[in-house]
Amino acid sequence: MNPKKTGFALIGAGIFGQHHAQAYGRHWAVDFVSVCDLDGERAHEIAQLHGARMSTTDYTELLENPDIEAISIATPDHLHREIAVACAKAGKHLLIEKPLATTVEDTQAILDTANASGIKLMVDFHNRVNPAMVNAREAIRRGHIGRPAYIYSRLSNTTMVSTDMLRWASESSALWFLASHMIDIVCWILEDKVHKVYAVSREGILRDLGVQAPDFHVATIEFCNGAVAVFENAWILPRSHATVKDLKLEILGSEGALYVDSSHNRALEIYSENKATYPDLLAPSTGNHLTGFVLDSIAYFVDSVTQNTPVLATGEDGLTVTKIICAILDSAERGEPVFLDKVDM
Repeated sequence: MNPKKTGFALIGAGIFGQHHAQAYGRHWAVDFVSVCDLDGERAHEIAQLHGARMSTTDYTELLENPDIEAISIATPDHLHREIAVACAKAGKHLLIEKPLATTVEDTQAILDTANASGIKLMVDFHNRVNPAMVNAREAIRRGHIGRPAYIYSRLSNTTMVSTDMLRWASESSALWFLASHMIDIVCWILEDKVHKVYAVSREGILRDLGVQAPDFHVATIEFCNGAVAVFENAWILPRSHATVKDLKLEILGSEGALYVDSSHNRALEIYSENKATYPDLLAPSTGNHLTGFVLDSIAYFVDSVTQNTPVLATGEDGLTVTKIICAILDSAERGEPVFLDKVDM
């Protein structure tokens, strides 16, 4: 007897939406009902490729379909609110690509509607199932490096991302596109809250390339328990860079340090006071695996809906990240520190 499958759909079939389509097409518990995209040909192509029953250019058709219980939203960041609120009001569980929204007001509106509707709302902060990050968090929990004191976080892209890959790059920035990942993961690893931020940014290189977005942001963030973190996010790595992204995370503690670097095979290094270890991350011990943590995060959402288990990252987590990024933007504009309790709701 075949197990009952649950209906899922996708809104937004671009580069990141296609990860969701791939995951839904592979997952044994998913009835992949529909793909929605403004580009009808692309919606049809992705539906055919990953086994969805149908495609459409009108997302409201999904709201009226009783076969659909859950929806992924992978539209451009600044377009999340209207679609998410409508889906939540229709009682559809939601997986929304990070960031949840690009203003505190929009983020709060999505969260409030989801809470009022009683649906599951998950933000796709997929680094929470990245084996290197999972092991880093566990190392800190086990006290391998003592008390975290200083954090350096870097996630940057080559200019190809903003000029060729994202047609809506001028409506975003490396801060929303990249820092949202790293801010969430550092808060998650440290299990701490942000107290104050100070940030600077510069522009000019991307504008010369036709993209109306800052070249980079650098933010110094103070946590409530005393740790200080520096976040560096840029969209101006040269196209000759070995990979399209450069991700590094360094955490110095009172009794050791750990380093995450996705640019080489030694993904995680942990240095305690008397030894160095390099955990085997090829077969991570967490998650419902679909090959790769980007897809595993989506599988986590499927499990949450079908098995009524907690989501990987909540709407509240999404709101926290949006508030921090808004504080960074405010600080960079004003040239002075911003306290998180002062961020405009």
